[in-house]
Amino acid sequence: MGGGLAGMSAALSLLEKGFDVTLVERRPFLGGRVFSFQDPETGLEVDNGQHVFLGCCSYYIRYLKLIGSYVNTHIQEGMNIEVVSESKKGALRSRPFWGRLHLLPAFIRYPHLSFTEKLLAAYCLLKIRFTNRSKQLSLDNESAYDWFRKNMQSERIIKNLWNVIILPALNDGVRNVSADMALMVLQDGILGTPAASSVGYSKVGLTTLNGDPAGALIEANGGKMRLGVGVRNFNMCNDLVKSVVLSDGTTIQADTYISALPHRVLSKLISVVPNMEEIVSNLETLEESPIIGIHLWYDRQIMDEDFLAFIDSPIQFVFNKNSNQDTTGSSNQYICISLSGAWEYIDVPKDDLIERFTREMTRLFPRAMEAVVVRALVVKERSATIRCIPGHYKLRPGQVTPVPNLFLAGDWTDTGWPATMEGAVRSGILAADQVISIT
Repeated sequence: MGGGLAGMSAALSLLEKGFDVTLVERRPFLGGRVFSFQDPETGLEVDNGQHVFLGCCSYYIRYLKLIGSYVNTHIQEGMNIEVVSESKKGALRSRPFWGRLHLLPAFIRYPHLSFTEKLLAAYCLLKIRFTNRSKQLSLDNESAYDWFRKNMQSERIIKNLWNVIILPALNDGVRNVSADMALMVLQDGILGTPAASSVGYSKVGLTTLNGDPAGALIEANGGKMRLGVGVRNFNMCNDLVKSVVLSDGTTIQADTYISALPHRVLSKLISVVPNMEEIVSNLETLEESPIIGIHLWYDRQIMDEDFLAFIDSPIQFVFNKNSNQDTTGSSNQYICISLSGAWEYIDVPKDDLIERFTREMTRLFPRAMEAVVVRALVVKERSATIRCIPGHYKLRPGQVTPVPNLFLAGDWTDTGWPATMEGAVRSGILAADQVISIT
């Protein structure tokens, strides 16, 4: 139940083991919150949000290879994030031949910190490197901001370095996220191997990358799909799920059920299921964080880089979609501004956002002053991810439930990862493993 990354991954894992699988998805296409749509004016695929992944996202990369889509992505050899302030431009650039010290040269040259701040940041990196998160459970109850401040990090270091990484990775700022999740991102993504820190992105629309090929592979392996119908309720018998009733009135009966539905949808469905009260309460307590994508088409080239990060600007990241999706021969330029943790703007009218951020683009990109915006589009995802705030992790359920034949998948479940594409794929595989283990 649910055709996002979690549901597709669970279905493919079970089909590989010879199970008879039916996948139900409310919308007429697969992909969940990772999808694209055709813009009627430009004819281009527009993503519902700018999704990137890191080299450490091993499950997601394996999933892309399984469905034959990895060739449609680009991934760096090592991290290379150019960071721009009002007066300086620097980069967090990996040097792979330095091994696990691959970011040290970039640290030395990073212009957004003073020499003293670099020393303090280096001390903090060492502290992160040798922190055993599994033995410090209190990290989930502490904010990353408080942890950084306790470890000699100034407001400026937090703003100009740590938040540049953590905000897009966790869709929330350093002041809000738990220290546990912040350190997890830095340990796995920054302090791992050079390849682990590499930034990857799709060269095609997200539906072309994910939903379409996964659906084709599911059907090719004998799976059945019911698209365009949602789940209305569960029929229970002797504390087991006997069948599910779909929105068109039909029912599906199976031996085992995996819910890869959004957590808000699931909490309503299981609110009347016996022994699920604690899970329902926890799911209703989980908070969500929004993402906004502002898509601009200019009549000329205004940006040369693949993407840029900004500090001292309301713009966080700007992606050059011509370069990302290999339309470099076009005289126009397609730009996507990505805003993570976007509460400040989620209720602002779209026309106001376009005006405000178009004006900011002319300040950041001199060539934009002479350019004309020929098309503008705003995509808001109010419930893009769950928030990794302190104390959230104990609210995330595992794959097993008190109902013996009902299992859970979704980036919001307990996977050891934040709510990311990697977490979603991991959850689907973990749920499938649980089904396999009882058969």
